[in-house]
Amino acid sequence: MRDYLLFYVNGIRHQISGTRGFQALADFLRGDLGLVGTKVVCAEGDCGSCTVLIGRVRNSVMCYEGINSCIQYLYQLDCAHVITVEGLNGGAEKIHPVQKAMVDAFGSQCGYCTPGFVMSLAAMLETQEVMTRSSVQEGLTGNLCRCTGYEQIIDAGLSLNKKNIPKPSKRFNEDAMLADFSEHVSQAVSCEYEEKWNGSSQKVQFYVPTTLAEALEFKQQNQQVTIIAGGTDISVQLNKEQIEPNCIMSLTHLTGLESFEINNKTITVGAKLSWSKLAEHCQLHLPQFAEIIEIFASRQIKNAATLAGNIANASPIADSLPFLYVIDAEIELSRSQPDGSLGKRWVRINQFYHGYKKTEMNADELITKIRWNLPETDDVLKLYKVSKRKDLDISTFTAGIWLKLKKGKIQNARLAYGGVGPVVLRLPETEEYLLDKPLLPEIFQQAGKIARNEISPISDVRSSSVYRSQLAENILLKFFHECCDSRNKKEAA
Repeated sequence: MRDYLLFYVNGIRHQISGTRGFQALADFLRGDLGLVGTKVVCAEGDCGSCTVLIGRVRNSVMCYEGINSCIQYLYQLDCAHVITVEGLNGGAEKIHPVQKAMVDAFGSQCGYCTPGFVMSLAAMLETQEVMTRSSVQEGLTGNLCRCTGYEQIIDAGLSLNKKNIPKPSKRFNEDAMLADFSEHVSQAVSCEYEEKWNGSSQKVQFYVPTTLAEALEFKQQNQQVTIIAGGTDISVQLNKEQIEPNCIMSLTHLTGLESFEINNKTITVGAKLSWSKLAEHCQLHLPQFAEIIEIFASRQIKNAATLAGNIANASPIADSLPFLYVIDAEIELSRSQPDGSLGKRWVRINQFYHGYKKTEMNADELITKIRWNLPETDDVLKLYKVSKRKDLDISTFTAGIWLKLKKGKIQNARLAYGGVGPVVLRLPETEEYLLDKPLLPEIFQQAGKIARNEISPISDVRSSSVYRSQLAENILLKFFHECCDSRNKKEAA
């Protein structure tokens, strides 16, 4: 075990220990290293001005992704390589082709957001993406500009020819980094110090295990520990001073929890698999879920965030939960047994939440896997997200609807609504009403009225209770016209 974090920034080695490990990456870059090209605006991962590339070892090679550095903390970056906008340059007089494209296309005015756009485009070059209008727009979803307008920035992206531009990471000696990381990655990291403030003191600690057994043992011994996987929610709370945990465990090195498996039509997802990787698999195997994943967060967020984090955060507007409810997913909870062995149990998502932010998970347990059965060919599955803007926004209302049909009638139904109560709600009365009913508009219109009476939404900054109630009613008729009307016409033909 070691008492320091090891990572590289633009090819330069850094060892960090003690209180410095509790910094956000953006603060470290700007304050400690003077790399002020990385900007901070929202400190929430919404604007993309702080975008950097982060490379981690996967299958013995460095793999890079765009990440929001304002919500990545240093304890998440052990054995990683960070490339900032300064790292793209080939020297004082030479700018990177992405930067030149932004200049030539007049893609910058005040320039504050420009480094973030440059790094997002650089990330696309790093992953060898085809630069089409659609892909550039999707790749820049997490970057906001208030003055230039996006057309010139998109033009800059479209002008890039990846065949003539080397990957940004090729500027650096990755062999030396890989050798250094290989020597250190098998060692857990434990850093602690005594924090003194206003006459009182407390021990502050972060821990980075290398195995699941180490993680579970640490959680058993420190049951108030704050778990960080992607950190895209916890880090926002840290930045906004809503929480101040004194014990943190980062799951950075638990790559064994990044699995995706399909066996006998059952999908099993590792707790640390990123949303980006999950989306790639779902494009092929579960397109209905992939559609929601595409719009609920930016690339920078999805490259870090995890499905298990969405579940553990226990928000009633978590984007994945209506899907998991209606697909009847199960969650694997693991703990360290007294004899040192690994104890596991599976809990259905529909029994996982006991109230607002209250779950079935015990203090010594971790979510390690999530599994569900794929829908049958004739099943109807539709997911909805209503928010003030289409991309990268907190949900006002969410819904999941699953129907099993037989001879034109509803044999089974599962409905789940989010944003209408302290937890995501199943609608048993509406489900019961739909049983054995034909696919007719008046049936779903009546079902909407029943659904409206099953919920008790509140008013908040995103919506009024009246609006949410109306959505709860209307969404079922919308579902009929989108998913059932055409099926009826096809069968009639």
